[in-house]
Amino acid sequence: MGTLLAPDALKEQLEIVGSPIKKGLGSFLFRRGDEVSGVFLISRGAIRLGLERDLPGFPARRLGPGSVVGLPATLSDMPYSLTAEVLEESEVVYVPRPQLLDLLREKPDLCFHVMTILSEELTQTRAAIEHTRKSPA
Repeated sequence: MGTLLAPDALKEQLEIVGSPIKKGLGSFLFRRGDEVSGVFLISRGAIRLGLERDLPGFPARRLGPGSVVGLPATLSDMPYSLTAEVLEESEVVYVPRPQLLDLLREKPDLCFHVMTILSEELTQTRAAIEHTRKSPA
């Protein structure tokens, strides 16, 4: 499975507009159903991104430095559909939704980088659904 890595140009801009935050083991960036607030760029550590409990075909992903978490919900302004749990002491850059939208308006070339990450998420979701369909009941 992919890692939702941001290209360098996007990472650099997120670091400029965002705020660094330290998160402890077992804490959460967000939980499924939480009202959206923004995206998180992992600078150091590891995050588990998945459903509250793993389901066949929908395993959680372990994400590390350079990964962007919360992008689909932030762009759609819908509640987070997954949970992001901190697996080890981590540092993240938090970018609130308004700052992310302003950044993308000011630098539209970054939209292609965002689309790449969203495409990866879509591909992973389709693969999980297909795997579930093929699994014996």
